[in-house]
Parts: sequence; structure tokens; C-alpha cells
Amino acid sequence: MFLLISSFLAGVLTSLAPCILPLLPVIIGSSVLSEGDEKANRRKPFIIVTSLIVSVIAFTLLLKVSSIATGINPDVLLYLSGGLVVIIGVAMLFPMLWVRMSAAVGFEHSSNKFLGKAYQQKGTTGAVLTGAALGPVFSSCSPVYALILATILPVNLAQGLVYIVVYALGLGVALIAIALLGKRLTSKIGWAVNPNGVFRKVLAVILILVGLLVATGLDARFQVWAAEHIPGVSSIEERLLPKNVNVSDSNIPVSALSNGEKRFNVNPYRAPEFAGIVDWINTQPLTMENLKGKVVLIDFWTYSCINCQRTQPYLNTWYDKYEKDGFVIIGVHAPEFSFEKVSANVRNAVKDEKIKYPVALDNDFKTWNSYKNQFWPAKYLINKDGQVRYTHFGEGKYEETESAIQTLLKEKGSKVSASITKESAVAQNSAETPETYLSYSRGERFQNMDQFKADTDVTYSLANSLASNQWGLAGMWQVGEQSSLSKADKSVLKYNFNAKHVYLVMDGPVGSRVDVQLNGQKLFAGKDVDANGQVLLDGPRLYELVSAVSFVRNGQLKLTFPNGVRINAFTFGS
Repeated sequence: MFLLISSFLAGVLTSLAPCILPLLPVIIGSSVLSEGDEKANRRKPFIIVTSLIVSVIAFTLLLKVSSIATGINPDVLLYLSGGLVVIIGVAMLFPMLWVRMSAAVGFEHSSNKFLGKAYQQKGTTGAVLTGAALGPVFSSCSPVYALILATILPVNLAQGLVYIVVYALGLGVALIAIALLGKRLTSKIGWAVNPNGVFRKVLAVILILVGLLVATGLDARFQVWAAEHIPGVSSIEERLLPKNVNVSDSNIPVSALSNGEKRFNVNPYRAPEFAGIVDWINTQPLTMENLKGKVVLIDFWTYSCINCQRTQPYLNTWYDKYEKDGFVIIGVHAPEFSFEKVSANVRNAVKDEKIKYPVALDNDFKTWNSYKNQFWPAKYLINKDGQVRYTHFGEGKYEETESAIQTLLKEKGSKVSASITKESAVAQNSAETPETYLSYSRGERFQNMDQFKADTDVTYSLANSLASNQWGLAGMWQVGEQSSLSKADKSVLKYNFNAKHVYLVMDGPVGSRVDVQLNGQKLFAGKDVDANGQVLLDGPRLYELVSAVSFVRNGQLKLTFPNGVRINAFTFGS
């Protein structure tokens, strides 16, 4: 429900986002009354926005299908979108030229099917095409939209589609309001409604310019600049996002048990059965039915997640302390990246993290979906009767969670005498750089947007300086949907970060070395950085690059990669 509301509000806010502001004249201008059928003209704003909503939804699904199944470059869709906007602008600027062209090729009788005739008559086709052309552009300006596209759609198509529809409806409501306001103002001004007047010509020029910017990718420069200099709407929308990887508090209302002994935060419900598990580690296959009589903690995690790694010592401690009392942890491993689906990689991580309890590989997110989960890490505590009694998402509240474990063990008759492990307080600096994905599906704050091409080898060049929290590439790279791949030796990534600790998820040929520099000097302070200021790759995982004594502000991190290294995401710590 929270994400549904957030999706709707995000759609509303997207209409005011910096990257959308240049397009609002297109919406307003296309809704201006023109000569002809008054009833049809009244419908025009609604036709435009309805077409745009359908286009946003269709473009989202097409983007996922084309990038996954066919390898079509998503830029092609933007070229088509920008080109269509240009055509609309030309037809609007030179209406008689379009009529002559259509007549020359035999289109003169298709008054309701082709663009020029649409503008000369009722304009329904023009309105539909305007909305359809703008859909792909409006699909790229929302953090919430990016979250849905990258994390929910791949896991649950139906749920993701619902969120996209709600997002599009929020966008549509806002744009209808904007269109009607523009229409009300301009309909009272005679020169504004003249189809051959200066006002309409100016709007046509705006359409052509917008189309050219979209088709050439120059609008991306404005988006990068706006993200750094006009952060108002984007920062508001960021607050709507559930912190699916960096959640530090559950923020769920709690209700006391009748005996007042312990506060739980969910009404009891039957724990879903394990579903779609492709492999089990440290155990034979288990079922919730077989686990009845025990207190069970389901922990959703993925091994490259730094928040999961920071939670791990507490889980290990609890298992060691209470296993003899009838307590079991099931680590349900739901992969964020494709390499985390490989059983051998997960087994290595289980060994490295000294995990003794059972681990289930939920590669297709079927158990995840059964629990309606959305977070890494996430904990579901289940009593002896197989009912979920307590949940917590993200890091923190370890003492509260352990107290709940003890309470449920006592309910089943176990005599628990161990003291509760004290929680180490970790304060997060508000200036800390947010988690950053190095891919086109979720990438943000990327300096090279004007050079970017999806799934294509590109030789990138960096600007002289990076803005705070901005990253950029130099040398040959291929930026993909989940990661960026170095395509030549000495390819470079630079990051202007704010944090005490810096981590990077990456993979490459075992034995490859990545050079690490901070502020122009070789760095030796990260756990995975050796005495030569290099990271030795030993498999796909999270590597600690920086571990500073104090918080680093605007640190200039430079990484130099050999050919074949794949980088997925940065995470940070205070």
C-alpha cells in the first residue's frame, strides 16, 4: 500500500521534475483550442494525456522485453519518440506543406489517420500521437519509476505493472490539471487559438526543438545539470522510496501482547510455505510444516548486500545461543544480481560468513513473493504454531529482535537464560553518498550521460571535475542493464563521494587487479586493498575499497580496471 501511494505521488511530482519542465509547453500548447469542432477540442487534453499514460505503460513493458529478450537498444525507442515529436512540430508549423506531401504520396483521403490532416481537422490523431511520443520521455524522470522498473517488475510482473499503472495515473492527473489550466488561459486570447498565428508557430518550434533534444540525447545533459542544481522535486520524491537496501528502521506500528511482556508489530498470520527453492545449503530440503514446534527466523538476504553483511554477526550469534532451545534460522537467499544465482558463489559466501544454519536459494523470488517481501535484509519471526509474529526490515533493532526470539522460545516452553547481546550503535551521516548502481536500469548521477549508449562499447571521456556524489567513466566501457563492463585495459571510474567506508560489488577474471587511488594517492585503507594499493579479484562479491579514520567529504576516488571487469554497485558507510 505504501508503494502504491508513493507511485501515485511520484507520478504527480514527475510532472514538475526538472527534466520534464521543458516538455510542459508541448502539453499546454497541444491543449489549446483551435478552430473546428468545439466538443472534440474539449476532449483533446484528455486524449493527449490518456495516450501518454498508455504510452508510458507500453514503453515500460517494451523496454523490459526488448532489453531482456531481443537485445534491442532502448535508445532506438527514444529516437522514434523524438522523431515523432519533430514530425508533429513540422506539421504544426507548416500545415499546408504536410497536406501537399500527403497528397503527393496518396495520403490525402486519410484525414483521420495522418498527422497533418489531424491538425487541420479535429486533431484527434495529432493528440494521440503527441501523447504516444512523449511517453518514453516521461518514463525516465522518476526515482520511484526506476525502482519499480529495476527491482519489482523482474520479480513480480503483475505487481510491478500495477505500480506502473498507478504511477502513470498520478502523472496523468497532474498533466490534465496543467493542460486544462493552459487551455483556460489561452482560450480567452484570440491570437492564441489562431492555427496560423505566431503563438502556434512558436509552439511548433518548441515541439521541434524538444524532439531534436530527445532524439539526439542532448536532453540528458539538462537532466544531469538539473539533478545537481534543481534538486527540489527529485529530493521530495526520493523520500517516497522504501529504502530497499539501506533501510535502518522498520517504522511499523507495534501492538502490545495482553501480558505486556513483549511488543510485536504484526497480527499473527500463517507463515507461507517455501516455494521455488532451487538448492539448499547446510541442510536437506525443509518445509514450514516440518518446522512446527520450533521458533523460526526467516532472513531474506543476498550475499553482496552490505546491509546484510552487517546483520550477519547478530544472526550467527543468535543461532549459536538458541539452537539448542529449539530455534532455527532459514536464510532465504534472493539474488539482486545474476551472479548471485550461482549456487557455488552462494556456498562460498556462506563459508566466508561462517553461516551454520540452513540457507535456501530462492533464485526466482517465489518464496520472496509468498511473503510479499520487498527488502534486503528482512526478518520474519515465526512461533511454534507456524504463525508470523514479528517482522523487521533492514539493519538495527537487534536487541528488540532478540527479545522477541526469547519471548517466543519461552512460549514454547524453553527455559532461556542467555543475556541479550547489546547492539552496537552506528550513526549514519546525513551527508553520506547514497547507494549507486552502475547500470542504465538504476544508474543515477552519471557524468557521461551525453556519451551514453546502452549495451554498446563506448570510449568515454571525463569532464575536468565531478559534482558531489557524481561518478563518471573514462576509456572503453559497455554500460548494461545490471552492470558496467570494462572493455579495455586501464579503463577508469572516478567518483566524488562522501562517506567513511566505500564498497563496490564487482567481478572479473580471478587474479585481476584493480588500482585504487584516493585524492591522487594510492590507497591502502580498505579491507580488500593490498600493500600495492590494489584489489585482487577472487570472485563476484562486495569489496571494501575505503575504510577511513573519519568521514571523507568530496573524496576523489579513482579506480583503474583491466579488461573484463564487471562493476555493479557502490554502497557506503559512515
